[in-house]
Amino acid sequence: MTEDYRRSVLPNGIRVITERMPHVRSVAVGVWVETGSRREPEDRGGMSHLIEHLVFKGTATRSAEEIARTMDSVGGQMDAFTTKEHTCFYVQVLDEHLPLAVDLLTDILLHPKFDGEELEREKQVVLQEIKMVDDTPDDIIHDIFAAQIWPGHPLGRPILGTRELVTGFSRDSVAQYFGEEYIAPKVIIAVAGNVTHDRVVDLFGRGFRDGGGRTPIPRSDSVPVLTPGINIVHKQLEQVHVVMGLPGLRQSAPERYALFLLNDVIGGSMSSRLFQEIRERQGLVYSIHSGVQAYLDTGLLYLYAATDPGNFSKMLKAILKEIRDLKKNGITEEELKRAKDHLKGSLMLSLETSSSRMNRLAKHEMHLNSFLTMDQMIAAIEGVRHDEVQALVGQFLDEDHLALTTLGPLDRRNLPRELRAEAS
Repeated sequence: MTEDYRRSVLPNGIRVITERMPHVRSVAVGVWVETGSRREPEDRGGMSHLIEHLVFKGTATRSAEEIARTMDSVGGQMDAFTTKEHTCFYVQVLDEHLPLAVDLLTDILLHPKFDGEELEREKQVVLQEIKMVDDTPDDIIHDIFAAQIWPGHPLGRPILGTRELVTGFSRDSVAQYFGEEYIAPKVIIAVAGNVTHDRVVDLFGRGFRDGGGRTPIPRSDSVPVLTPGINIVHKQLEQVHVVMGLPGLRQSAPERYALFLLNDVIGGSMSSRLFQEIRERQGLVYSIHSGVQAYLDTGLLYLYAATDPGNFSKMLKAILKEIRDLKKNGITEEELKRAKDHLKGSLMLSLETSSSRMNRLAKHEMHLNSFLTMDQMIAAIEGVRHDEVQALVGQFLDEDHLALTTLGPLDRRNLPRELRAEAS
């Protein structure tokens, strides 16, 4: 374990993880809360995201404008994001402004005002955000796809919620949900940059003195199982947008590096099979890629593409041909080596900033309950054997488990003949 990585637990149960980067002048500070849209009861859909907005809209001692002005005055960046399984509030500043960063983060998370007028204003902001996603086909198709493959499960619901739910949230319901979810056992403080661990523990220990004693409210949901099938959603657009998915792996699965490499071969890089065949050789698309989504107990291997309606059938046949060829003949040793080199290079480049290191700290703690150094991660990639990737090809590239969503100006008649019977 690197001597620059350290972990402590505050008396109230908050975990503090730091990575010292003495060669930089910045520090990235993140407060991560293990709650997100997956935790929400059905009638609270979108509340985690709304809370993420609201904490910046004033505290007992600072107005929303003062919060923004304070951060701007030191040239810092302050933002937040909500996912299906966690919420993060982060600040990046020069190392000398660490106390200010801690003060701001603790203030907005310990003393949010949840003012009624601000709530109504912020609801309108979120409604505009929902409309923006609705107007962005390559965004909204992922929400449509999630609802299709995980029907009735929290993972299938949109992080932003719906217009109807967001409009109806009251100040009391927001404050109650915040009190239930934002508790010490669910909080991880991750800090990377030119700092010392003891300094971070001291500052946050004073800021987060309280908050202990409460335990998480149990909210159980079943392990989601991908529902295969084809969903044709008609919308008048210039292009047809497509998401295709197959089962994947949970976040902590031992085989995850093999899946990362398989994804790289399929569509995760410019030299991947899909990019080279569908875009470079056939010129059917501008955008095509594959990716991995991983959650606590399930995962997904997906690909996205967009093309003209007239090219849709040809594009889909070409994609299926590549998947079938991979299933039949497997990946080559050369492809595996290329994928390893690409993944290692991308990893090293992505971890050059304090903010990316801060993200890694928190995600390792949440997903693995440990920390992997850069060298350990590179060794894990390098150590993947050819037969381990081949095993995932056999396990996951099964068309019986295929889920497909299309969004655009077409109907089931545009599908290849063998898929028409499955279309809804």
